[in-house]
Amino acid sequence: MGTFVKTKTINMSLTIHHYLPFLLLFMLVLSVVKSFLVSYAGKDLCLEKCKILSITMILAHLQLVFGIILFYKKSSEILDWSVVMSNTDSRYTFIEHPLMMLLAIILISVGRVKAKKIEDSKKSAKTIFFYFFIALILILVRTPFDKLLVF
Repeated sequence: MGTFVKTKTINMSLTIHHYLPFLLLFMLVLSVVKSFLVSYAGKDLCLEKCKILSITMILAHLQLVFGIILFYKKSSEILDWSVVMSNTDSRYTFIEHPLMMLLAIILISVGRVKAKKIEDSKKSAKTIFFYFFIALILILVRTPFDKLLVF
């Protein structure tokens, strides 16, 4: 029964980790566009009062949790990490993708926290735009779209 529970947990984590990025990317793009409109186009969209930023950060952290579960399960089977580093697919799966995603989520968190401390809404929106845009680029660069777009 223990193996069944572990397999079911891994399958559930893999499914959520596969579909959650669609929602995360949508919310991240929405946050970037909204912060751009507030900071550079002069629109007053009440960025600090809306929940888009909080939802984006929550989704990013959920994606991280499920990614850590999958990483732990898959990396526990690796005996020789030098083989992982010499194989480009393995290096991408176990090194490049997780580190870039972790960096992107750190940027999202730091940007959200820094923006909350700023009183001026335009400066706050610029901070959000800067951090979230860089996070979006990192996520887009290291998302395995060839695996993500397979349903």
